[in-house]
Amino acid sequence: MVDRDSVAPRIALLLLPAVFLHVAEEWFGGFPAWTGAVLGDGVSPERFLAVNAVGLVLFTVGTLAALRYSGAAWLVVSFAALFIVNAVLHTLATLGWGLYSPGLITGLLVYIPLGIVVLRKSASRLPKPVFVRAILFGVLFHVVATATALS
Repeated sequence: MVDRDSVAPRIALLLLPAVFLHVAEEWFGGFPAWTGAVLGDGVSPERFLAVNAVGLVLFTVGTLAALRYSGAAWLVVSFAALFIVNAVLHTLATLGWGLYSPGLITGLLVYIPLGIVVLRKSASRLPKPVFVRAILFGVLFHVVATATALS
């Protein structure tokens, strides 16, 4: 299934278990309740599950496509950028509200290191304009997912 000639780094295979770990930490850590506590009107458990189910499908299909088809390799850059943005936001939220933001631990220990490695390995494999656009798309993807969850 993984094309040895793919432009995407093979370490991108770790994106999928990382997403599952992170979502599990958010769920079992009570992220929906946390959003209610800090925002007043938070993410319902049902919406949390729906948004993350769609996200898991997109991450799975996107990562596998990136590893199989060189033209889709930019997707793992977008996912890595999204990981880093997500981890930074969990960190800022925890510091800002003084209350553990579920997702912080996997954000710091998994998302940031893995995101940096994927970005570093991908930077030399993709044309710079594609790499930069992929990072911007990852940030936009996070904005859209967050807005969808909170709407």
